[in-house]
Amino acid sequence: MALRNLYDLIRESDAADRLRRWVASSAPTSTLELRRAAGSSAAFLLADLVECGTNILCVLPDPDAAAYLESDLQQVLRGDSHVQLLPPSDHRPFDPEHVADPAPAIQRADVLEQLREGWTGIVVTSTEAFVEKVPASESLAQSTITLTVGDTAPPQGLIEQLVRTGFEHVEFVEQPGELALRGGILDVFPFVGDYPIRLEYFGDEVDSIREFDIHTQRSVSRLSKARLVPNLDASSDGLRSPVSAYLPDDVLLVIVDPANVRETAEALHQDWTRLFEQLEVEEPPPGPDFWYVTPVELERILASSRRMITGSFLGESGDEIIDLGAVPQPVFNGSLAELRKRLAVNRRADWRTRIICDSRGQETRLRELLEADLEALDVELTVESLHAGFELPELRQALYTDHQIFNRYHRPTARKAKARYGGISLRELHQLVPGDFVVHIDYGIGRFAGMEQIEVRGRKQESVRLVYHNGDVLFVNVNALHKLHKYKGKEGHQPQLTKLGSGQWEKKKARAKSRVKDIARDLIKLYAKRKQSKGHAFSPDSIWQRELEANFEFEDTPDQGAAAQAVKEDMEDGQPMDRLVCGDVGFGKTEVAVRAAFKAVQDGKQVAVLVPTTILAAQHERTFLKRLKQFPVRVAQLSRFRSAAQQKQVLADLEAGKVDIVVGTHRLISKDVKFKDLGLLIVDEEQRFGVGAKEKLREMRVSVDTLTLTATPIPRTLQFSLMGARDLSIIATAPPNRQPIVTEIHTFSKDLIRDAILYEISRQGQVFFIHNRVQSIYEVSDMLRSIIPDIRIVVGHGQMKGPELERVMRQFVEKKADVLVSTSIIENGLDISNANTIIIDRANHFGLAELHQLRGRVGRSDRKAFCYLLVPSIHGLTREARQRLQAVEEFSDLGSGFQIAMRDLDIRGAGNLLGAEQSGVIEDIGFDTYHRILDEAVAELRREEFGDLFEEQQAPRAGETTVEIDLDAFIPEEYLPNRVERLNIYRRMAEAADEEALAALQAELADRFGPVEQAIQGLFDSALLKIIGERLRLPRVVYKNQRLFLGIPSDTEDPYFFENFFQPLLATLNDLDNRVALKESRSGKLRAIVQDVADLDTALKLLRGIADTVAGVPAGSGGSRSPSDSEGGVGSEAAPV
Repeated sequence: MALRNLYDLIRESDAADRLRRWVASSAPTSTLELRRAAGSSAAFLLADLVECGTNILCVLPDPDAAAYLESDLQQVLRGDSHVQLLPPSDHRPFDPEHVADPAPAIQRADVLEQLREGWTGIVVTSTEAFVEKVPASESLAQSTITLTVGDTAPPQGLIEQLVRTGFEHVEFVEQPGELALRGGILDVFPFVGDYPIRLEYFGDEVDSIREFDIHTQRSVSRLSKARLVPNLDASSDGLRSPVSAYLPDDVLLVIVDPANVRETAEALHQDWTRLFEQLEVEEPPPGPDFWYVTPVELERILASSRRMITGSFLGESGDEIIDLGAVPQPVFNGSLAELRKRLAVNRRADWRTRIICDSRGQETRLRELLEADLEALDVELTVESLHAGFELPELRQALYTDHQIFNRYHRPTARKAKARYGGISLRELHQLVPGDFVVHIDYGIGRFAGMEQIEVRGRKQESVRLVYHNGDVLFVNVNALHKLHKYKGKEGHQPQLTKLGSGQWEKKKARAKSRVKDIARDLIKLYAKRKQSKGHAFSPDSIWQRELEANFEFEDTPDQGAAAQAVKEDMEDGQPMDRLVCGDVGFGKTEVAVRAAFKAVQDGKQVAVLVPTTILAAQHERTFLKRLKQFPVRVAQLSRFRSAAQQKQVLADLEAGKVDIVVGTHRLISKDVKFKDLGLLIVDEEQRFGVGAKEKLREMRVSVDTLTLTATPIPRTLQFSLMGARDLSIIATAPPNRQPIVTEIHTFSKDLIRDAILYEISRQGQVFFIHNRVQSIYEVSDMLRSIIPDIRIVVGHGQMKGPELERVMRQFVEKKADVLVSTSIIENGLDISNANTIIIDRANHFGLAELHQLRGRVGRSDRKAFCYLLVPSIHGLTREARQRLQAVEEFSDLGSGFQIAMRDLDIRGAGNLLGAEQSGVIEDIGFDTYHRILDEAVAELRREEFGDLFEEQQAPRAGETTVEIDLDAFIPEEYLPNRVERLNIYRRMAEAADEEALAALQAELADRFGPVEQAIQGLFDSALLKIIGERLRLPRVVYKNQRLFLGIPSDTEDPYFFENFFQPLLATLNDLDNRVALKESRSGKLRAIVQDVADLDTALKLLRGIADTVAGVPAGSGGSRSPSDSEGGVGSEAAPV
């Protein structure tokens, strides 16, 4: 409420009153000058005008400033219904190789469409967006198609009309400008609104209109009418006019920093003219004056409007002046002492102070730190967001923002997140194409050879055809698709095909299992030993600890907060800690270590931080010194970078207890290093140490609290597997207030490279140039020297000797070089916050994850960072490579969308986590099989060898239930012609964990492809029988001739079933109204036969009732599947041919 209360006060001020009167009575071309509107104070006055019904167009010098003002206005007005942001379109008419991002074009079309329909409020824009002309209102009206439910609009005619305005046909709509027709459903992605449109037809009549999500392809809402708007921003047909032409005549033009706005417009116009003149194409587009407002036209627009000017760079004066009297928030530099002083001064002057925090966590922390002062000094602390604080001496009001108090970067908090279009989706990563290697958990590695319809006992079924060694063929029923996985090993590794019937696959699995078991056994033994030994229980958090945490320059992510909390809880516990914290470069692992180290030091204990390289040692020492500078903590470094005399002194001080925290390489675990009282050992990137060092660490672990950090991503899925073998915290989200990295795809161009490097050097920064071929890396560095002769370039690659590579890296870290030309292997833990531009040559040859990790090297400070993805030619890219690059370009925020990229890193992660020798095993059997075996191995060990260690034992995993029904069960080709998508649906059906998941999938099919047919219903019913059968742990369920057959496992096959399920099952069957017979088959298998079951529906109800009684689990919960088990699923066996 702080903002609302302050807003009400400002509205009643003299300045606000004079401004309202000026707007009501001023001449159409008069100019008002608003002075001393520091911080975000101007947003309050603009919001007041909007609420009084004034139409405003506000122009700021750059897009960032515009985004901040939009965010501030939304916060003050408590909503976005009267605030619009008009971004630049990303259309570059004079760069034929540029891949435009559709998101801003959609946002622009949206704003124009609303203005055309008479929307009122404030449009916030930047100079670049303002000078970009837009299609004339008439062109937009003529090209827009409006449809209402009940309209007659034959699909073919509508498609032809849309294709003429630039739409194109695809199989599934994923980005604006695409359309897809499937039976009676037409999907169209117009250049307006957040979602594409799905039109369902009844003959030629529009029966329903829905919006749908491109990632799930599911409908999200129903509409009564839809507007189909083409992309006119990039069209060179028709007239174009300035943005101002869409606004009413009485619009108030607000210009922030008018001198800057004019200068930016002039510079942009010069750039466009130069690019147009350099253009060498057969049919050049119209010149800059067609696309952009010239500086002369801009002056004409400004002179003919009613204007308000404000900011530091005016370059002109107004006819009337209003002084708001706001001054900027004082600078506190993170010092709470300074903040307290200021709050006391404000209180004595009888001011009201409000502090607003961006997040609940930050508010809690500040509340703890300022506990006593808040009430005594009359301070209001709330969770709200504003870009910049200010003071209003005349009103005796102060508004401070927490991100400015602690010098954090602040990200605009606009209500609408930017939509993501195109790129690559998880669906595509798992898709199988003929020729792909696949792993069948029971039969081994084969090649996927498409799908075939086969007949089994007179019923049609679809199955997947796999080809094995010597051309042997295996058909896999679609119900057993969960047993199939796309083979995932190291990128580029070609696995060997398995020979069917040779026992070779079983041997490989058994070998993998025994290896995995050995490693897991050692981990669990160490865990047990640690649980029995006594460690130091550290004290709870002190006030100093809270102050250190509040001072952190980034906002904690939920993952990071949880990891730090888990570490502190482990330390306060009496048993020695052994926690592994895993997170991408720059996700805040070091901060977790700093907090733990400080906690240990406050209890009088010493801390050793062990790192693999001297450069990392220097980096960590700098970080610890910087974070702990205001506390009496002594940090020292022990590595080759220190002279013998310095090392000797550090060793003496360590033994005497004068050094609290020592950072060093493996020199730290030498025999001559003695601690007075070591309480915490922090190990960074343990997998990079030698065997001897690891042994030594293992001995220390038993009695000393140990915290291990790693940047190698560990698959989330492996967490479950390792429960009880290692305490694990994963930090998977990037800090929210990191600046996004500006990412662009370009054709290789020396001019672009030169400009990018010179720009970075002009702001005293450094540049990474990634070229991934050692053979030609020196040619590239020579090329860079020839285009920019006076820069300092160093070269680093993986074939250099250790000390030499270290020398190169050290030169770069110490700013003795401007550009580092290197292969992609360069030191991934390195945090060079001064390097904020990365140029990646031949970006199309990198995997998604690699591109993401490389880009993560920049953007580590409060400066804007740039990443250029260079390719030989945009037009020569395959669709997949283009999508991969677009995905990287779109996910310019670290973290979020990159769960998809992490798949190819999972393999490395699993290998490193469990010892490097595992990588070979993973290549033999593929990651998914390896993961499944690991699960089984850990579960067996917990049950058989370490039962006393773990109280709660899970039920052992049941075998699979195979299902047979005497109905057709498949998806007809005419219902879903796309083979890949059909396979996808079969697979999702086989992997559905419970009844809810199946019901959701069935609803999705009806939504995307029309009503579900009989054969598809059969498929869903058999999948449902399987899920219920697995809850009952039955090996086989068959429905035919109005009888339901339930296979019952023997006591040797499933002892758990016999102990827990057998008697209740017999009792329940006994209570049924139907006749039930128990029979033994010829092969000695017991089965229960339920007679007179009228139809499949009745069979389902009956089996569900039995399961609810016997297994006692509600039908939706998926029975005995473990959370990490993505396997489980329908199993009509594969049929070798």
